[in-house]
Amino acid sequence: MAMESGLNVFIGAVTEEKTPTAQIAKKLLAIPGIESVYELTGELDILIQVKSPSVSKINEILEAIRATEGIEKTTTYLVLDKHVKN
Repeated sequence: MAMESGLNVFIGAVTEEKTPTAQIAKKLLAIPGIESVYELTGELDILIQVKSPSVSKINEILEAIRATEGIEKTTTYLVLDKHVKN
């Protein structure tokens, strides 16, 4: 399936135990470029969906995420292709 224009990125984050995940998610949603935030079980605590026109803008968003209180570690995943059920 053809990708929409721009870059689609998922950023996984590990959070500090002392900060409620819902509180962090609310702060993250205030960052321009963040489409959605998912609370997870497993190794990652939060999955952040970002859509951006450029790598430099993704870097700005990533810096804002890392500066958010409660974020301990991030891992970035660039979407290469998208497959959906018809």
